[in-house]
Amino acid sequence: MRYVTLFIVLGMLMASCKPEEHTGIPVRPAPSFKGVDQNGQQFTSEALKGTPWLASFFFTTCQSVCPVLNAEQRTLVNEFGNKLKFVSISTDPSVDTGATLAAYAKEYGAVPGTWWMLNIPETEMRELSTKGFLLMDPKEPEMHSTRLVAVDAEGMIQGYFDSSDSLEMQRLRTWISSQL
Repeated sequence: MRYVTLFIVLGMLMASCKPEEHTGIPVRPAPSFKGVDQNGQQFTSEALKGTPWLASFFFTTCQSVCPVLNAEQRTLVNEFGNKLKFVSISTDPSVDTGATLAAYAKEYGAVPGTWWMLNIPETEMRELSTKGFLLMDPKEPEMHSTRLVAVDAEGMIQGYFDSSDSLEMQRLRTWISSQL
């Protein structure tokens, strides 16, 4: 019985951890960036100020983790509407140009003004992934993280959530709800 109580207490403590305590990564400012969105419009991270948002990395020809990642984001768009913003950054900028991103965005229901799919030059994109968001280096398009980066309305990174893990996605929903 003592072990059961211990596990319950430990579970409660873990559930109450702030995202940075759980991930081991301290809260820090989200990086500034700019690119071209799926509609061929210039986009800057300034457009996200004052609203919580999620960042991710993907590429349109991916047949493995990207469809799951973007399907999860589509579900979140449907759940939280325009109260939350999304930025998906292509790790294959030479292929994922305007028309390609537009078709992909349409396939996943990327709502204009809520979910931007961006083309950023490769060198800048790789630096943004590694130094800006502290994710892995997408030296090849498929070498990107499956995590969603949660940023609060003040522009601070609050946590990382694996899109392929249902418990992580539930934790993300809890975080989102706390921000709205």
